[in-house]
Amino acid sequence: MVNNRQTTALALICLCPILAAISVGLRTLSRHLGRNFGWDDWLIYVAMLLLLGETITAYQYVILSHTGYHVYDIPKQTIAQQVAALKWSFAVQLFYHPMMGAIRASIIMFLFRVKDRRIFIQVALHVVFWINVGYMVSTTIVNIFQCTPVHYTFMRPQEDQETDANGNVIKHGKCIDSLRFILASCTLSIFMDLIIIPIPTAMVWNLQMRRKTKIAVVAIMSIGWVATAVSIGRFIVYYYRFSPSNTDRTYNLGVVISIAEPSIGIIAASAPAMKCLFRHIAPRYFSDGSSTYQSRSRTHPVSGRRKSVNSDYGREEGNYDHGRIEGMATDDGTYALGSVDSREQIVINATPGPNRTRSTKTGNSETVEHVPKHILNHN
Repeated sequence: MVNNRQTTALALICLCPILAAISVGLRTLSRHLGRNFGWDDWLIYVAMLLLLGETITAYQYVILSHTGYHVYDIPKQTIAQQVAALKWSFAVQLFYHPMMGAIRASIIMFLFRVKDRRIFIQVALHVVFWINVGYMVSTTIVNIFQCTPVHYTFMRPQEDQETDANGNVIKHGKCIDSLRFILASCTLSIFMDLIIIPIPTAMVWNLQMRRKTKIAVVAIMSIGWVATAVSIGRFIVYYYRFSPSNTDRTYNLGVVISIAEPSIGIIAASAPAMKCLFRHIAPRYFSDGSSTYQSRSRTHPVSGRRKSVNSDYGREEGNYDHGRIEGMATDDGTYALGSVDSREQIVINATPGPNRTRSTKTGNSETVEHVPKHILNHN
């Protein structure tokens, strides 16, 4: 019996997307519980659809290219079989870069929803967002036009049949150096991961919460490091796969990592968005009353004291929005208090008992009950 690893490759190609789909399903459940779907969710759905397309094309490519078999065990293929395998390989490449771009865009949009107004956080998010857009567009274009003409990418076995007087094959097209392109795109991908992943940690670091809660939140936010490790692994795998010293490329299962990497990326992108679900499963670590964020950019004096804004990493609707301190939106769409906008009222009587306020919209005096300190922590 011929020794091969094709069954293992096919099993991994199917398993990784299944795990990613489960994570997206749990993310959807969490968003349903909190009733707070956003652009980051729609982007991850797009990424999941692209992953499904890449899975189907990679599965077909592994079968047609005899991936997992030693090169000397593969029967001689016809021109039509070679062309078919290259077509599926081309399709895999076309799915990969838009999918990775959608995953990173989902992560960045999630971080935008957290609404950390600090300037360096906002600048960092905008910079990585546009770098990601440039990465996705440029790599996709290069993939499409990697050969001139485009169809030469997969029609080479059929078109390069003629030879000159010296016996050299007459090329009917030109292609870029695939290894250099793959390694360059992998390097840029790793670089973007390295500048994106520390951002949520910087956000969480300023939250005032119990140590075990902060550890749990940082751990969830740091799952992206696993995806980065897989990206580094992809760089190593493809470097070896296309190296001149590798004479048994079909036995190499490097194509599998092109499915594992985005699958783990989707899982990493979905984990922080499951806050509402985590709160139901482990309220001790993710309860609303365990974290506050001290506003440093704006203060709202009430009785000579600065209020704490109740927030946690998953409350995208109003975590760091210092303009609303009286009523903070929760994941289930309700408000801890009556959604009083701090810009609409100015406290003019800080004595105990009901406070007299003057509305900046109507100019009329209104009576507002005294708000105890840390009232936002009592949900």
